[in-house]
Amino acid sequence: MRSAPRVPSESVPGRVAGWAMSEDRTEAWRRWLVRGLLSLAVLLPAAAIGMYLLNPLGANSLDPRQRILGHAPYRMPSMGMSPTLEPGTIVIVRAGAYRDRGPGRGEIVVFANPDDGNHWLQRVIGLPGETVSIEDCVLMIDGRALGEDYVAPGRAVEDYSCRMAPLPVPQGQYLLMGDNRDNSMDGRMMGPIAEDTLVGRVVRVLHAE
Repeated sequence: MRSAPRVPSESVPGRVAGWAMSEDRTEAWRRWLVRGLLSLAVLLPAAAIGMYLLNPLGANSLDPRQRILGHAPYRMPSMGMSPTLEPGTIVIVRAGAYRDRGPGRGEIVVFANPDDGNHWLQRVIGLPGETVSIEDCVLMIDGRALGEDYVAPGRAVEDYSCRMAPLPVPQGQYLLMGDNRDNSMDGRMMGPIAEDTLVGRVVRVLHAE
């Protein structure tokens, strides 16, 4: 008895229909993916522009990284904060860190220099309402010595680092200094800076050269 001839699999109606359905699903996924990518291409720039204009993070800067991402890298340009931050050190600064509170003593901040608008990194020393002075190379807050383990030995021996007449810090202002007192242009010369010049707080040291 002769067996029935075998029918090629591609001629089986069920399989042909299955392949057609599979191809339809693949094409549908492709269309969905393209539409999704096009939507993202429109929505992401729009969201970024909205974040920049509305500034919900409270960044005190026009830097888009600060206003959109909330953080930005900065490079320490000088020896003013040595040995804590050597020249070339890259830090991450958080924008809007002081939207709900003022900076605390000892925090390292970025501020816009009122004279030239450039961004500087220094440490918060004097708070609003306090009086800061330096006596015999010891920094005093309201007549009490402030321990400063971040100032390395030999970095505060010059006359201008060892003596400073009492300097009141007005409300809404802060007195900043560099850790390398003998090589820092800071609040001893410039005086206190206004709170609205603060750009952000250093939250991480990313790279030190």
